[in-house]
Amino acid sequence: MTKDYDEKIPYSDYEQKGYLEQDFRFFHIRDRINIDVPYHYHDFHKVILILGGNVKYLIEGREYELLPFDFVLVNRHLIHKPVTYQNEGDLAGNDGKNDYYDRVILYLSDSFLSRYGLLDAFAKAKEIGSYVVRFPGDVSTNLYEQFIKIERDIQREKDEYAGELLTRIDVLKALIDFNKACISEDFGFKPEARYNRKVIELINYITENLSGDLSIDYLADHFYMSKYHMMRVFKNETGYSIHQYISEKRILYARNQIMSGIPATTACLECGFKDYSSFSRAFKNQLGMLPSDIKS
Repeated sequence: MTKDYDEKIPYSDYEQKGYLEQDFRFFHIRDRINIDVPYHYHDFHKVILILGGNVKYLIEGREYELLPFDFVLVNRHLIHKPVTYQNEGDLAGNDGKNDYYDRVILYLSDSFLSRYGLLDAFAKAKEIGSYVVRFPGDVSTNLYEQFIKIERDIQREKDEYAGELLTRIDVLKALIDFNKACISEDFGFKPEARYNRKVIELINYITENLSGDLSIDYLADHFYMSKYHMMRVFKNETGYSIHQYISEKRILYARNQIMSGIPATTACLECGFKDYSSFSRAFKNQLGMLPSDIKS
């Protein structure tokens, strides 16, 4: 298993739409705030610990203003992007302290988290529709120290006896404490997001009705909106057209169905496609493989 640490990794090497072959990967990245990251999603879960810089995070139509020591949870397949910026105080002069976007990132495979029963934080984020956690100072400090210990583990992994095993143990310890903190009733998912209520309702409806009629005309009638206004607002808030969003969500849902053992022809119908040929073509265009290439 290979893990990565590099403070100068370019965005194209880690913030990409794709898959995770390992159980986890770790990054500590600090770069200029004028980064430009497109909307994207992953086939794995992600935890980001914000350490510095002016940054917002956009996740499925919700926009979060972040502070140092906020934790961002990005469930797999959620469309997201960070946005960095300078405010007037920074431009007036602050010795460059906010000119850098500094964060620690953990990529986590779904199978790894499932194996150890550590999906609770991501499940809670999805349940309540909030993806940023702001803990009390003592909890944040404890988790920060654990993340930094993982960073040190990786730096000396090759020189340490059972180095990779020690890193894995420390990652599991950090995830256990993180999950325990997230599911506490006393604190956690408090930061509020800016969002358009209609867009969130659209996203929720699409997610829950992937096998049904999701045509533009039907959605516009269902939500009592002009279809042109609906399409424009959805694009502005999510970065995706409604058609693109529905297509990609359907293909991801079908892929999970096939991987669980459901025949591709059945998955085709359950994810809302009318015929197998169009399904197969869309599947290949999005994932670079045919449904028949997926192994359950």
